[in-house]
Amino acid sequence: MKTKLLESWYSLCRDAARQRIVVISLSIFCALVYFVSAASFNSEKLAPATLQSASRYEIPVGFRAVAMQSAGPLPTLQSGNHVDVIIDSAIVLEQVLVIDIVEQSGRQATIVLAVPVANSAMIANAAALGIVSLVLVG
Repeated sequence: MKTKLLESWYSLCRDAARQRIVVISLSIFCALVYFVSAASFNSEKLAPATLQSASRYEIPVGFRAVAMQSAGPLPTLQSGNHVDVIIDSAIVLEQVLVIDIVEQSGRQATIVLAVPVANSAMIANAAALGIVSLVLVG
């Protein structure tokens, strides 16, 4: 079977005119496969990007998102709750919006807060040091 296939291929490509036709047809076929695959990959990349931008809670104008991991136990939080931010036993910010809570197996929860621009650097630094506490506002 293999020898018959090779013989038919050699007989097809004996003269220059047939070789050109074979090369041109294979090039067109490869270009078509590439075009179809490139078009399908581009459409797949666009769909998730539009889904990720749809968020339940948007960051208000003049605020920044600050993510922090809890150093200790947290009150039961949900997206949309408001918390007071405490650093070194003093309330630094009141009624801060909780944008998101990310639960990961084997790790502590990550909380994303909407913090005013003026306080965002201080809160991010304190969160990196692990000295931030959150109190749920009822």
